[in-house]
Amino acid sequence: MKTINTKKIKILFFFLIFSTSYGQNLLEGVVKNNQDSPIEGVNIVLKGTTSNSTSDVNGKFSIEAKELPFTIIVQYAGFNTKEIKITELPTSPLQIVITTGEEKILSEVVVTSRRRIEKVQDIPIAVSVVSGKQAEQAGAFNVNRIKELVPSVQLYSSNPRNTGINIRSLGSPFGLTNDGIDPGVGFYVDGVYYARPAATTLDFIDVDRIEVLRSQGSLFGKNTTSGAFNITSRKPSFISGADFEVSYGNYAFLQAKASITGALSKKIAGRLSFSGTQRDGLIENVVTGKPTNTLNNQGIRGQLLYTPSENTNVLLAADITTQRPDGYAQVVAGVAPTKRAPYRQFDAIIADLNYQLPSLNAFDRKIDQDTPWRSGQDLGGASINVDTKIGGGTLTSTTAWRFWNWDPSNDRDFTGLQVLAKSQNPARHTQFTQEVRYAGQVTSKLSGVVGVFFIDQEVKIDGTEESGRDQWRFSQSTTSPLWATPGLLDGYGIKTNSSINSTSAAVFGQLDWAVTERLHVLPGIRYNYDKKKEIITVKRMEVWKLTTLP
Repeated sequence: MKTINTKKIKILFFFLIFSTSYGQNLLEGVVKNNQDSPIEGVNIVLKGTTSNSTSDVNGKFSIEAKELPFTIIVQYAGFNTKEIKITELPTSPLQIVITTGEEKILSEVVVTSRRRIEKVQDIPIAVSVVSGKQAEQAGAFNVNRIKELVPSVQLYSSNPRNTGINIRSLGSPFGLTNDGIDPGVGFYVDGVYYARPAATTLDFIDVDRIEVLRSQGSLFGKNTTSGAFNITSRKPSFISGADFEVSYGNYAFLQAKASITGALSKKIAGRLSFSGTQRDGLIENVVTGKPTNTLNNQGIRGQLLYTPSENTNVLLAADITTQRPDGYAQVVAGVAPTKRAPYRQFDAIIADLNYQLPSLNAFDRKIDQDTPWRSGQDLGGASINVDTKIGGGTLTSTTAWRFWNWDPSNDRDFTGLQVLAKSQNPARHTQFTQEVRYAGQVTSKLSGVVGVFFIDQEVKIDGTEESGRDQWRFSQSTTSPLWATPGLLDGYGIKTNSSINSTSAAVFGQLDWAVTERLHVLPGIRYNYDKKKEIITVKRMEVWKLTTLP
């Protein structure tokens, strides 16, 4: 894992000190129960915004507001929610006492699943919410871990390019990758659509909450027929703060997270976040004597928040993630007989090649694969998000550019034999997206979302599939002695250059008509336009050792 040098530490320290001079209306307080004991983990929300704070082990919290007066909402599971209006800042920490109650057992969680700020208890759709703190406590630092916390979510991945995410068993097919297939489950981070499923394998960086929607095809501009992951990062704050966390586990697992935020001027705040994860391999390669399937991930994310007026926020964000695992190797769990002739059975083939598997017990975690495993990927991008309050709603514009570079090397025969000597399909993906939407209250009983979405993306593949010296025996289809030529198909293969360009646009919208307090009608529509163009160039590599075959 990379270490932060002294120069970088000085820059972060200066950023923190500099930001302390631009605080706004800072409210400090202490939350206790009616036995005068402090309560940890109480959620304090600035009413009408998404700004929030959490009390520490001593019940202390601090939260900022742009101007007086303002109202805070104090929420904690098992206690009555309390609203407090602040007309002037107290000279000493505000003392808040909350009491248990039978009516409000659950804390009111604020989400943006329907592209507007709402309480999750008031949303008439299927949505699961995992807070950033919950994810951290459970060690869920990516989607593969989050699936263990959210019912009906499935993620399958033999490597980032071969990744499929489903909700309620609906989504993308898992297996041989088709780079022209769009995922059935949308993946959104701070309103930005991530087009390739590989993006779901990145480590979360400074996440505030993760919302999982089920079958909501008219709330987003792209690919949410099966549902969507809507991830929200922690935003820059005008109150200076810093967090640092280190976790350690077996197999030399080490994970470090750091975040620093504060004001840069009266109208600009910044946030810089870092995440790094490293772990030794779980599988032993008996040939090299080294473990494989390691973790080696680093990511950094920077944000600038500009508030030109009370009704407008502009958020500029950029991030980059690098992953260099020696990984995704798979062990042999056993050999099953087939209906083929005896000489075409696996045991007969490896016997003729004088080869033996290192183990048939998957729990031995041993391999002897002779092609190096490489699963390097870089992904990142930049976005600008503008929110402006107009009338009873908010007009939002999200512009983003992202990239994904995939650099693999695989041993596709999964043995120490040279059957498939090379299986490499590097990919380069870029995307540009633009979304404009309006969400808000139309009348007292009618609210909704309407928007337009555009994406242009391109995937370039430069692939190689090449046979090795032992391929002849696996391909043998007769007992003719002409096949008994070691290295017969050595060097035979295919080189593929392909380019897939996809342009897509959509108009979408959904209304929420509150017929009664308990009955809502939710009509929605999305109209898509998709155009895809694919160019493929295939070059065969042939090296034959015989001129005649039966």
